[in-house]
Order: sequence, then C-alpha cells, then structure tokens
Amino acid sequence: MKALVLEENGKLVWRERQLRVVGGWYRMRIAAAGICGSDIGRGFKGGAYHYPLVMGHEFSAVVEEAPKGGKYAPGTLAAVYPLLPCGTCAACAKGFIQLCERYDYFGSRRDGAFAEELYVPESHILPVPDGVTPEEAAMTEPAAVAYHGTHGFEMGQGASALVIGGGPIGLIAAQWLRIRGAGEIAVADIDPLKLEFAAKFGFVAMDAEDATRSSRSADYDVVVEACGVSATRTMAVELCARKGVVSFIGNPADDWTFPKALFSSVLRKELAMRGNWNSVPDPDWRETLEHAGRDLNLKDLITARVPMADGASAFGRILNHEGFHCKTLLVN
Repeated sequence: MKALVLEENGKLVWRERQLRVVGGWYRMRIAAAGICGSDIGRGFKGGAYHYPLVMGHEFSAVVEEAPKGGKYAPGTLAAVYPLLPCGTCAACAKGFIQLCERYDYFGSRRDGAFAEELYVPESHILPVPDGVTPEEAAMTEPAAVAYHGTHGFEMGQGASALVIGGGPIGLIAAQWLRIRGAGEIAVADIDPLKLEFAAKFGFVAMDAEDATRSSRSADYDVVVEACGVSATRTMAVELCARKGVVSFIGNPADDWTFPKALFSSVLRKELAMRGNWNSVPDPDWRETLEHAGRDLNLKDLITARVPMADGASAFGRILNHEGFHCKTLLVN
C-alpha cells in the first residue's frame, strides 16, 4: 500500500509502505483523516517517537476484510478510536483507559491513518450512524476530546461560558457547551480570522488581548482553556466567576508561573480546576456520533479537503500560513 511517510523531521513522502498485518484485527481502508495540531509538532518540530512514521489519528475508515467471527461486515463505515490501552496498568484496571500508563497510539507510537489501509481491533471500531458522512466521522476524535473537556462537571442551564482558543477543539467545545444548555458563549482568540469564523457559528467573538487588558469583572461560570499557553491559562482563572469551573484541554506549550495573587483568586472564588486527557469511546465517542450532523456541526469546520497523496503540500500550506485553516482533511 501507499502511505504519507514521515522519513525524518520535516520530510513527508508519499510512497510504498509495508502494511503491518495484525491477526484477528480488521483490515480497513482509510476514508478521511484530519491533520491535528499535534501532527505539526510531531512531524516538523522534532516530536516524533521514531522514524519512519505514518502519522494520522483522527480518521474514518471502511471495513475491507473482517476477521473470522467479526461482527462488522465489509463495507461498514466507522470512526476509529486511536488509543490502544495496555489493559493491565492501574488506570486500565479502574476503567480509565484514556489515562493508561503504557498505551500505544495510532499515528504517533505506531503507524496511523495517513495511508491507504490500516489494521484495527474490533473494540476500537465505532460504526457511523446513517446520515453521518465519512468526513464528519473523521472529526469524531477531536469532537470527543472536546466532549471530554466540557462534561464531567455540573453546569446550570443558562450558564455563561468562555472558550479560550478558536481552533477546531475550541469551536467544538463551544458547541458542546451550547448543547448542554449554556447561555452566552464567548470564544476568545488573538487571530481575527478565527474570531470571524467563530462568529459564524453564533458565538460571541472576543479579542483575547482586549479581554486580558480590560477591567471587566470575571463572570463566566465555565471557562474552557483550549490553547495550552501560560497567558491563556492565567486568563482562564482571571475570567472565571466565583464558584465557577475552569476546564483545561490545551496541551501545555510552556511552563506556567502561578503568582500568589492568582492563586489567591482561586481560593477566594472557590474555583474548581479540571484537567482533561484524551477521550473514551463511551460516552465521548458515542455521544459525538449521535449528535454529528444534527446539533453538532462538524462539517463546516472542514476548511480544506486534500487527496492523501498530496498531504505534504497540505502540511506546507498550514506551516506557511497560506490562507485560513480550521480543519484540513486528507482523503482517499
């Protein structure tokens, strides 16, 4: 088969790649795979575990060949959960597979979906409901991560909410908060194009730099931080209301100094601060697939569709900031 192979840092090549065959797993043909921000760090900032590597962990695929006794027939369209837990560590024993201490992972620790085919275990196959397209199904992973970061805490109907970060995760998180019943929902970013895009989804667009300079009282009942930098973490705490919840989704890009006054505000406002990692098939993925194409708009987040064979050029446009990008899909 052919795959988009990361030969070394910064070098992607579409070429023949031996498919790793796993007995008892399904042979799947990749339909669509999303480019994640983590793929930029992994492929172009020295973040790969090894070379060569086929990246791609956000994807949908069609069953080509089922193992003997498999319950999914050839032709089944599915979203694929990319995290492969060890099943034996303390976290797995408690059912927290997203926190597995020795996990494997499609697209980072083993070859992933920027390819024509991939072998997948039955436990990681989630059939796609009628009416959900392969492209929408490929958005299940980021949507499930956003679900994971916007649930698991109480939120009153009509609560005010702020999402810091106008990328795909942030915009999906804002949609989940709306589905949960939030009232005013603001999305903050420093990129005017992202703010303009967020406004199209019906959210209040907020310039993050203006927000940090303003004297506005902190009054958001829920704040979701989806950037991962120290300035936005601080902003999340500062703009959260008394008895509010701060939910961190963004992977850390730097250290965070916690000044005395800031920590004092955590105490004085009695904030709940929540960390989030990955997602789980149930309820995160199940709920995503149930809402996709209905009250969860994933389709309009897709701003580019590129043939898998041209994947290197798609990464180049993102890296060179050519045009506006929310979510780019590579399609077969």
